[in-house]
Amino acid sequence: MSIVSKLARTGLRKGMLGGSRGWLYVGVAATSVRIAGRFLSDKPETIFETELRPGDTIEVRAVPPQP
Repeated sequence: MSIVSKLARTGLRKGMLGGSRGWLYVGVAATSVRIAGRFLSDKPETIFETELRPGDTIEVRAVPPQP
């Protein structure tokens, strides 16, 4: 678990359930950072997609590039 996730969870729990305004601010800020990170991160590009039928198999190999 990342430090931001832990701060978000602890801050919201202690802020909302414990009544600590400081922890609530920490939780809201950490949650905002997590959400912003999700929107700003690059999504992986799909190279190939296919549908497998029962009995079909796939093989994934790493082939070094040719020099």
